[in-house]
Amino acid sequence: MAAQIQDYQRSVAGGEMDTVRALLHDLRQPLAAILLLSGTEGGDVGRKMDGIAGQARWLADLVEVVLGEAHGDEVVDTDVVQVAASAVDRAQATAACVITLDADTPLRAWARPVALSRALACVLDNAVRAAGDDGHVAVAVHADAAGVHVTVRDDGPGLGRISSRTSLGLTTTRAMVAACHGSFRISTAEEGGVVADITLAGTAIRSVAS
Repeated sequence: MAAQIQDYQRSVAGGEMDTVRALLHDLRQPLAAILLLSGTEGGDVGRKMDGIAGQARWLADLVEVVLGEAHGDEVVDTDVVQVAASAVDRAQATAACVITLDADTPLRAWARPVALSRALACVLDNAVRAAGDDGHVAVAVHADAAGVHVTVRDDGPGLGRISSRTSLGLTTTRAMVAACHGSFRISTAEEGGVVADITLAGTAIRSVAS
């Protein structure tokens, strides 16, 4: 019995450590953006302050959800385009490469907004690192019979050819997408680079929200 208790305690401690590591991973990019925006001279001060405020709001939401063990981040009817646009804005604040978003039509799906934001942040972080300073990352939101897709494509060297595709980031992505009752797939594109696809159930599929 004592050995079983010790195994359980180690399992709990390991889970808590994984949560902390994932949180620190997610905090890295917005904190870097805040430091960058606050440390540069010149430019539009109002725009910088708006950028800092946006990053700070994202940090506050993230910490609140993690401390509350995801309470308050329920599966709801979510504006996927808005979530994607916010994720792109946060990533572009520190990225040297160009990040574009193709999402003309408003699309909604069942998701946990903060979890979806965390998943996109991790995917974009990997894509930006793979693309490099002179590369390009393309984000698109579209729908088909399978649901609403958020795809992130980079023009980097492809899977297995860059060490910056961290297992922690991909593990967090898969966990966050699963929390949204969605699916995540990553593959090498025929023309090079990597395509990551997050698929969510459109709001017409009511059963997913229950």
